[in-house]
Amino acid sequence: MITKALKFSLAAMIAVAAASPIQARAEARPLWVMSYNIRYDNPDDRPDWRARRDPMARQIAFVAPDILGVQEALLPMVEDLSRALPGYAHYGVGRDDGAAGGESTTIFYRSARFERLRAETRWCSPTPERPGKAYDAALPRTYTRIVLRDRSSGALLDVRNAHLDHVGAESRRLCARQILDQGVWPGARLIVMGDFNSAPGDPPHAVMTAERSPVRDARDSSRIVFGPAGTFNDFSPGAPPAGPIDYIFIDRAFEGLRFATLTDTENGLAISDHFPVVAEIALPRPGLPVQGARAGRRR
Repeated sequence: MITKALKFSLAAMIAVAAASPIQARAEARPLWVMSYNIRYDNPDDRPDWRARRDPMARQIAFVAPDILGVQEALLPMVEDLSRALPGYAHYGVGRDDGAAGGESTTIFYRSARFERLRAETRWCSPTPERPGKAYDAALPRTYTRIVLRDRSSGALLDVRNAHLDHVGAESRRLCARQILDQGVWPGARLIVMGDFNSAPGDPPHAVMTAERSPVRDARDSSRIVFGPAGTFNDFSPGAPPAGPIDYIFIDRAFEGLRFATLTDTENGLAISDHFPVVAEIALPRPGLPVQGARAGRRR
């Protein structure tokens, strides 16, 4: 069963949403995006994955995101969530070998709403098509990219989900730069999410939110913000003492409606060692041009 703390946290988010005067644009339904470092399946963890997977699946199902990016997801964990979350398709590969080995940055998306046009995994390195680590990274680091078409509105989304290195500062900066320098699908709007292992103002966050960047921090640009700033909890149910390291960055053409850090627990225990972040965004009106400097850019 979901605990009272979980019910209170999610109920509070829904109450805020219900009380808001913000109305969805008639042209396209708002988009809910969720980013979640789900903690790899470490048998020494307490609670371990077997204790966490069902509460996590219920938490995700309650939020019902249209797009979900997970980090530290071993492929058997992805399959556990896939079985528990009908209606979602997903794509992601292991970072160790580009197949089943190691953690993935898998993206889930609602298959009834979206058609997938492209899917790929890139490694944070000068040879992004090949598995391996680079720069000062302790581990191979990847970001997953999928291009989606909204079946009803025709809107195109270029979505990227990343997990930056926990040790290498240069790796983090260069990976953030690489994510933005990869060309955006022609006519698409960009969404970047993930665990950046970086605080606001650190070089990766500065890269993503620079004046010439095509994206901005959803937390900073949303009308309603709910929950603590911190996202890494180290399996403690209390509010994290530090600021965020998990982010959702949204195309500057999007309107940020609501943003939340969810501090839900199960039996008094955190569901992961990170709290997930969620954002509701309004898509731009049909016909609004995508800036030519970004669309189809290749560097």
